Amino acid sequence: MLPVFSTLARNFAIYDHWHCAVPSQTFCNRSFFHASTSHGFVTNGGNGGYGKWISQSTLTGTTIFNRLEEAGIEWAVYYDDRQLISMTGLIHAPHLEPYFGTRFRTMSHFYRDVAAGTLPAYSFVEPRMLYDHNDMHPPVGPMEAVDVDGKPIVSGAISDVRAGDALLHDIYTAIKKSASTGGSNALNTVLAVTFDEHGGTFDHVAPPSATPPHKASDKATDKASDRPTDKASTHQPEMDFAFDRLGVRVPAMVISAYTPQGVVLNDPMHHAAVIATLCERWGLDPLTARDDGAPTLSNAITLTAPRHPSTWPTTHPHYVPKNPESDSPIHHGDDDRPLSPPGVGLMGLLLAKYGSVGDDAPRTYREAWALVQKHALGLFGK
Repeated sequence: MLPVFSTLARNFAIYDHWHCAVPSQTFCNRSFFHASTSHGFVTNGGNGGYGKWISQSTLTGTTIFNRLEEAGIEWAVYYDDRQLISMTGLIHAPHLEPYFGTRFRTMSHFYRDVAAGTLPAYSFVEPRMLYDHNDMHPPVGPMEAVDVDGKPIVSGAISDVRAGDALLHDIYTAIKKSASTGGSNALNTVLAVTFDEHGGTFDHVAPPSATPPHKASDKATDKASDRPTDKASTHQPEMDFAFDRLGVRVPAMVISAYTPQGVVLNDPMHHAAVIATLCERWGLDPLTARDDGAPTLSNAITLTAPRHPSTWPTTHPHYVPKNPESDSPIHHGDDDRPLSPPGVGLMGLLLAKYGSVGDDAPRTYREAWALVQKHALGLFGK
């Protein structure tokens, strides 16, 4: 029913045993994706609120972005132009705030970089999740109905899964057409697509065991030199979770010129595969025990001769109707619909880091838009 995802899955490689890092929520899995740990957290905002992600005292280790920066390797996080803020940046703000103005760029910048052959060595692309979603989160009802002109509105922000399919089409098509003779191009770029965590659908495959990211001691050790590396978790994990089990399976696919057509990979995989791939590629130290020795994406990049982009499929996304939330708030309309959970969480991070006295947690698109304009203009790069 999603023609872009379906077409690419049939023409490149998909994994059927890729598990998310934690049987939990978005922030924890996103943190594992980039830091190979969630600092002992298993909830987005519980047990300390969103501020726990912002506090230096509760965070551990480093991120793959910092590893790359220290090694002089280019990287970038691309976020939506109208959203103005990056969820990845805010989740890892204590580590990444010095790079907000330089390494964080808009999607307009992404498409220019693809066309010019100037993509960095590692790029992470975020969907839009605050309003006018293309992050594929379904509409959900809020905890309580919001009363607008005497009429309760009980459904969440307007969201359409076809918008996420269209986003993948735009990214894939841009890469397919990139033909720079130097720098990045279709022949040397790997596009990996996956999800932070599950969508609530039952899975008969039980999550397997996993390597906890940190040892019981308060120091991690680099095996090669036996030297202490990044400080490990010394606070009690939430809900006493031992981080010795992965989360449920999530869709994942790899698209590249060196990826065979129609391959279904049964290898056990998890989110640390991306960090492990980057560390192997550039000889970087592992971040934690979770990514140390984790499987890499090499099992999806196996051809000895590249498939020329002219032979790659052309994708055709569904028509996506205009979302009423795609414009700035207006006096009437759907602007007072409740935010979806990702929007609530993203605004919680923004307020925890940059909020001021008198700011209320936004419940609606209109309120979120106002707070983003107040606190986020110029916060990240362009």
